[in-house]
Amino acid sequence: MQFLKKFMRTKFFRISFIAGVLVAGALVYLHFAGYLGPFLSPGPISAAQGEGKAINGYHSHAEFERECLHCHQPIHCLSASRCQECHHDVAEQRENTEGLHGLLAGTDRCQTCHQEHNGREAELTDVPMLNIDHLALTGFSLEHHQTDYAGNPLTCDSCHGHAERFSATDMACATCHLEDDPVFAADHSQRFGGECLICHDGVDRMRNFNHATVFVREGKHAELTCEDCHTERVFAGMTDDCAGCHTEPDVHAGHFGTDCVRCHVSTGWLPAQLTQHTFKLDHGDEGQLECTACHVTNYTTYACNTCHADSEMQTAHMAENVITTNESLAAGQCGECHPTGIAGEADAARNTANASK
Repeated sequence: MQFLKKFMRTKFFRISFIAGVLVAGALVYLHFAGYLGPFLSPGPISAAQGEGKAINGYHSHAEFERECLHCHQPIHCLSASRCQECHHDVAEQRENTEGLHGLLAGTDRCQTCHQEHNGREAELTDVPMLNIDHLALTGFSLEHHQTDYAGNPLTCDSCHGHAERFSATDMACATCHLEDDPVFAADHSQRFGGECLICHDGVDRMRNFNHATVFVREGKHAELTCEDCHTERVFAGMTDDCAGCHTEPDVHAGHFGTDCVRCHVSTGWLPAQLTQHTFKLDHGDEGQLECTACHVTNYTTYACNTCHADSEMQTAHMAENVITTNESLAAGQCGECHPTGIAGEADAARNTANASK
């Protein structure tokens, strides 16, 4: 330690230290001034001109190869802010969180996708998609879109053309698929429209699609084409209720309601037979009742007071501490406590409700 302290006080050390600082400073200056570029550069930079438009007076990176500070800065080296001083469209996408650079993570490190110093012929926009989770980013998988029909690797421009925003509306599916099978693609587009992403996600979810998971196509429905039900090419959010497609026929005259499956099956409208009726049809002591015994005006409403006198029901309910009115009996609200008409069901329901309290 004493030797080191003595050495640092010597004239030789002071001269060497000053010389080292000067040399280091000179090297830093020469490097960023571009004089050392050819010696320190890892390789020539690209002369690709993209769309051929000049940006800040330059047509390619090769034109400012010696001016390293265009892309590099001291200490931090490469910086997205330097790139965006020229590439304003990228800066706009990142600021507005839109387009390819606004949606992808890690676009603050341009070199992740755009690697320079790979020679004059290098195309900086030929970005490999291997490290991009396209499915998580867009909902469309690239599993079946690695190469085109000729076996050539697909790039972003293969599907998005030269769209600046890379949005779903800029997809150019027909560009490839029409060339491969023009008859099928044209017919498919005519039948289902050009918004491919409504049905296809690249995996492809329509390939093994089971229609029975959303609606069973049996009976008369099995004879229908896609367009018969999916008018205006609407596939999502459709109802599976009969009334969603079938208008009420005149023969019903507003009496039967729209719960068609209570009487009809998919093999045809006829024969029609009531198959679903919660309330017991043999209610009382007279066997099976006629429909009009309860459904006086139509079959969607019923009035219990056609048989059960208002005064009789009020007296019976008061004994059970249940209040009824002429209006509630006429409006058919009895079904709330007597859904099947079986004797004692109201007591059982009340006991169950009290036990749960």
